[in-house]
Amino acid sequence: MPPLQKPVSDLLDVLTDRHFEADRASCLPLQFQSHGRNATLSGLISGGRVLHLGFADHGPLIADKRAQGTWLHDDVMAHSQVCMGVDIDAQAVALAQGLGVPHLHCLDVFSPEFAELAERFAPTHMLLPDVLEHLQEPVAFLRRIAQVLPQVPLIVSVPNGLSLRNFRNSLGNVERINTDHLCWYSPFTTAKLLSRGGYTPEQFWGCQIAPATSFKGKVLSALANWRPLWADNVVVVARPRA
Repeated sequence: MPPLQKPVSDLLDVLTDRHFEADRASCLPLQFQSHGRNATLSGLISGGRVLHLGFADHGPLIADKRAQGTWLHDDVMAHSQVCMGVDIDAQAVALAQGLGVPHLHCLDVFSPEFAELAERFAPTHMLLPDVLEHLQEPVAFLRRIAQVLPQVPLIVSVPNGLSLRNFRNSLGNVERINTDHLCWYSPFTTAKLLSRGGYTPEQFWGCQIAPATSFKGKVLSALANWRPLWADNVVVVARPRA
């Protein structure tokens, strides 16, 4: 993993509720990655034993994304030493298995079977990409995986509610959103959620959904490079709190 970024001096106090501010001007050390979400995440887990939670994405999209070379789990398999995928969607898991994807399991993280599998696999990295916004009880979910694997760093990505793309859509009085999402996250609320779930955030990144190819995409990417708070996705590396 890259070296730790310079921390905000009182961030841990704020995240662990030892300090409260009603109107905090949060400015986390977000660094921009122009090569897109998949490449950013794959770089962070490179060479590791990766437990990929929520690997399936959306079942009906797997075959198309594989054909387009945009299915994240393929990138994770290519960059890791070994990768194990876990998802609760039985239909999507079966579909991926039918396409020949190895080392996949349909499990609920709260089940004893998940704990046994995770401990047996002994991952060096845990990947949770664009999953938190789908969960009804994200804090309980995070606490569970921190309990099962208390020494393993967690790499999380979420769609950024503060993205310039969202602002541009709002000018047309439109919210463009995956209809399975329950909320938007920001860099601070992602860090706060991770803290409530038993993790200490250590690295913060902003990235676009994919590398820019169109003129509009290149403009958005250039602006996000200038102001990473405008990036499409937030990526955080966190470690379980002792």
